[in-house]
Amino acid sequence: MTTDRRARRGLRALVVSAAAALTLAVPPIAVPSLAGAAPATTNVVRAQRGAQWLANHIEHAGGMLQNFGKPDPVDTAYAVIGMRAAGVDKPASDAAVTALETHTGTDLQTGGHDSPGAIAEYLMAVIADGRDPRHFGGTAPSNDLVARLLATARTAGTDKGLFGAAEPTFDGAFRQGLALAALKSANVPASDPRVASAIAWLTKQQCANGLWEAYRAKPATPCAAANPKTFTGPDTNSTAWAVEGLADWGKFPKQATVLASLRAVQSKDAGFPFVAAKNQASDPDSTALVIQALLSERSAPTSAQWKKGTRTPYTALASSQLDCHSSDFGAFTFPGSAAANLFATVQSVPAMAGKKLPVPPSSSSVVLGLTPC
Repeated sequence: MTTDRRARRGLRALVVSAAAALTLAVPPIAVPSLAGAAPATTNVVRAQRGAQWLANHIEHAGGMLQNFGKPDPVDTAYAVIGMRAAGVDKPASDAAVTALETHTGTDLQTGGHDSPGAIAEYLMAVIADGRDPRHFGGTAPSNDLVARLLATARTAGTDKGLFGAAEPTFDGAFRQGLALAALKSANVPASDPRVASAIAWLTKQQCANGLWEAYRAKPATPCAAANPKTFTGPDTNSTAWAVEGLADWGKFPKQATVLASLRAVQSKDAGFPFVAAKNQASDPDSTALVIQALLSERSAPTSAQWKKGTRTPYTALASSQLDCHSSDFGAFTFPGSAAANLFATVQSVPAMAGKKLPVPPSSSSVVLGLTPC
């Protein structure tokens, strides 16, 4: 399964079916309890709990997260990013990255073409774990994740600069932001013409209100208003990854407008919805991505600008985390289900840790157990 699948899930054109499909279909894992009182509940501790849940499942499955009984390499890569962001269980990260070395073929492709989003997540995971992305699992051209990602750039046509051969209707801005973040983590020079073209393409896709739609075939035409019924118009997921990818290269187009528009669509609980329209309920995936976008835009998510009473985007995100009464302690849920949700967890952990992507290499290795209630 590929990252174009991931990007489309992340954009959730079909929210209900996506949420159901992303629930982790493996039995809960028993983890030995640690003696003593539970630590203070801070954002870092919450991130560590979520990361440890991911680490436990990776170790239980021999290095690869499982979704409905099948290996899920792309979510495994995102989990590594989260574990390194939280500084949890380096052996589990190492095991996951080693397992990913054997999944660099069709797992990184869509329709026979390399998928920029999947390669980007692999690349950021490999770097966060301290490995070499240019010789990942070998020395053949297919082992050079950086070259493979750059090779997906379109060099001519209307969408010159866009990464990936796949049709971009549902994930253009999303995968472009991912790719730019990954290339920054690999120290690709800004002088590379493919980077310059990628930045130009993504900047042109921005709407007048500072936000992004998944894709605009005609950037000269104004963006339609966000519509929660049809899931069209600007959305927070496309916006967050566009903002993050551009900010990694020192680009902040319409910065004040971006922040004002995000504030206008913030949910009552201080989280964020998927569709960038007012009066929508938040979800953890969108809230996590917007937290990282705010960090990228140098705006503290705990500042007064983002508070709703005493609530902040972090408290909204924390409300989706399972507590110590659950056998899936530390995992995050998605609205509509009380079960642990794999995709919600992998996206929430780095945001809860207060880290934007890419995450720098980290050898920190805190290992947590379940704390008694």
